[in-house]
Amino acid sequence: MAATVEISVPDTLLKALGAQPDELPRQTLEALIVQAYRKGQITHAQVSEMLDLDRWETDGFLKNAQAFRSRESEEFSSDLERLRSVSK
Repeated sequence: MAATVEISVPDTLLKALGAQPDELPRQTLEALIVQAYRKGQITHAQVSEMLDLDRWETDGFLKNAQAFRSRESEEFSSDLERLRSVSK
């Protein structure tokens, strides 16, 4: 099930975004998805599904949006330390 949301966007914001009115629904959806992903409310797979992207396109989308989870960088650091200790 999908919800339809209607919002009014000031002309100054449209100009600042450089967006055309017909682009706003997709841009708004992407912004909501990025925020939900950053907060850990949705997974990478859910991002893919919601935006109809494959895994690699999703990786690129999240990277371009700088949608990183703080936990991911902590996990990466932890994994890197483990790898370094194993390789010694």
